[in-house]
Amino acid sequence: MKRFKGLAIPYFVWLMFLVILPVLLMVILSFLSTNGMDFSKAEASLDAYRRLSDPSILKAIWNSLVVAFFTVLICLLLGYPTAYFISFSHLKNKLFLLLLLILPMWSNSMLKIVSWLRLFSTDAFSAMNLIGTNAAVIFVTVTTYLPFMIFPIYSILEKIDRSLIEASKDLGVPPWKTFFKVTLPLSMDGVYSGIIMVFLPAATGFAISEAIGQGKIRLIGNLLESVFQKNNYSFGSLLSLFVSLILILFIVLFNALTKKKKKAEE
Repeated sequence: MKRFKGLAIPYFVWLMFLVILPVLLMVILSFLSTNGMDFSKAEASLDAYRRLSDPSILKAIWNSLVVAFFTVLICLLLGYPTAYFISFSHLKNKLFLLLLLILPMWSNSMLKIVSWLRLFSTDAFSAMNLIGTNAAVIFVTVTTYLPFMIFPIYSILEKIDRSLIEASKDLGVPPWKTFFKVTLPLSMDGVYSGIIMVFLPAATGFAISEAIGQGKIRLIGNLLESVFQKNNYSFGSLLSLFVSLILILFIVLFNALTKKKKKAEE
């Protein structure tokens, strides 16, 4: 294996320039006070760190977590039955059903967002006052990221040994108990992957809340956008690092809980 270590060099260089170096630059910028892109008169400052306690920032972070939580929950409630039906059905056109789920992912996301906005603006929906509400933002976010929940679960369900389920049935175990004791535990890796794949973009996105929320629903992504548009690179860098840290902590905590649960089951 040692002779193949040289093949990892391009990936290491890629990691250095596109991940490590930008993070280091953001850390440095967070301690500076600059005038836009003019760094000639940059001064050391902790103003960016003092702004983290701003109530509007805490409110944006809370809104992002709420939208992400309900998006994950609804995607899971809709995605698991869909993946289960496709995987365990005897239909000959499973690939066609998967293709129907993939097709929306090929279209431009902004086009889909604008389409929902136009639909909510029609006479049939305008009386419901959906635009500018959390419900509308969560609904559009769910329709955007639902496939990211379905596919990981489907791929794991397809790998489950069907003889285990047949053995459970032969032993007289009811179907519902077979599902909770055999199918669900074996498919949890797909559930965990789906949760992470949906939570991350749902918590950090800004286009859906900007268009559907009409400025009334301010998420952390919208806050980041406005900060960088004002050329406040110091606070923008700190805020980006702060959001990244929250997401990393979420993933680490989630992985720790799943490993602990697996050890308990063993």
